[in-house]
Amino acid sequence: MINSVPTPPFEHSLNMTMQTVMTVGTWGLTLFFIIKAVKMAQQQNSLLPIFIILAGAAGSIAEPLYDIAFHLIWYIPGQWSLFTAFGLPQPVWVMSAYIIVFCGPALYITEMLHRGMNRQQFYKTFAIVLATTAVFEAIAINGGTYAYYGPQPLRLLNYPVWVAILEAVFIMSFSIAAALLRCHTTSKKQHLLIFALFPCTFFFANFGTGFPTLIALNSGSQPSMALIYACFAVTLLLVALALELLCMCLPATKAKNLTLGSS
Repeated sequence: MINSVPTPPFEHSLNMTMQTVMTVGTWGLTLFFIIKAVKMAQQQNSLLPIFIILAGAAGSIAEPLYDIAFHLIWYIPGQWSLFTAFGLPQPVWVMSAYIIVFCGPALYITEMLHRGMNRQQFYKTFAIVLATTAVFEAIAINGGTYAYYGPQPLRLLNYPVWVAILEAVFIMSFSIAAALLRCHTTSKKQHLLIFALFPCTFFFANFGTGFPTLIALNSGSQPSMALIYACFAVTLLLVALALELLCMCLPATKAKNLTLGSS
């Protein structure tokens, strides 16, 4: 007999006011980051900053895969949907959320890496993006737009904080990948590789370091919390190893020549 997993609350009501706030707010911030990316592209004589934004928009199409594994449900009744996959409708602001939560910080972090970042600065930046991600998701969740259902480790204000840890690893991974691309490509068309690097780093961080906990979460309809926390401990070990790996990349992200347009 197939072991079932927790059932999503498909019929849970959606806060329509908060849906409007998140749609207008996230797309408004997306416009800000697009303008910022265009200015950075002009300064650098490179399309890479714009590609970073577009890569996040394209990468958001993978969200249903994340939802299934992490037990996330965007409340459906009354939802303004962008698309549906695996029977899971995605809201019109899922794409803008990816841009402002992941790509916006990556624009600034990539520039910091390009100028030089040491280990202490790396971990400080990691802590900042962890906190900002957690705050954003906690607001959206408690505002009644979506939820992480079923047992989850480290819930705080209805938000499983362990998710923020993985997402912070992703933001730092993607930023370092973008900085390496900026420093070491030999032609501008190679900057198109960022469209592959976004999903690769997304799954590296969230599924690569998170897989032990994800297996526990999906081990049954009521998985043991003892098992979940035991697997979460392994996830934390993988996170530590991933962060150490990223720190080893720091020297290679710094440009030898910081003259604008040299990249």
